[in-house]
Amino acid sequence: MADNYPPGAANDPRAPYNERPTEEVEVTVRTVLIKETVVETSEGHWVHETEIEPDGTRSTVSFFEPDVDLKEAFLDAHRPAIQIIRDCEKIAKALLTDGKRYFAGIYLPTLVDDCQEWEEEDFRVNE
Repeated sequence: MADNYPPGAANDPRAPYNERPTEEVEVTVRTVLIKETVVETSEGHWVHETEIEPDGTRSTVSFFEPDVDLKEAFLDAHRPAIQIIRDCEKIAKALLTDGKRYFAGIYLPTLVDDCQEWEEEDFRVNE
């Protein structure tokens, strides 16, 4: 039986006629993002602790202890990651509406797809 393939192409996995069909597999993606930043507040008090070293010298450590919900203070001044994703999606959709397909080297239709269906499972602000 004679093959109609170009010479050497009958078993080439890159040839379109040798490509294997793809199947969709549903997955759950969990990403943990951590950001160190600063929040400002005037609500709190200074704590001064004196430590005595083994040689008898004294040292004082002072620090500010906030009396405010740090999560609220953060949200007043910053966007959490989920909001950044949602804002990115809005910007990409607006650029697509204006007829752009690429912006800053990013293909906008897939960016919109990538921004969709994220859920925030846990959001904390720790000192």
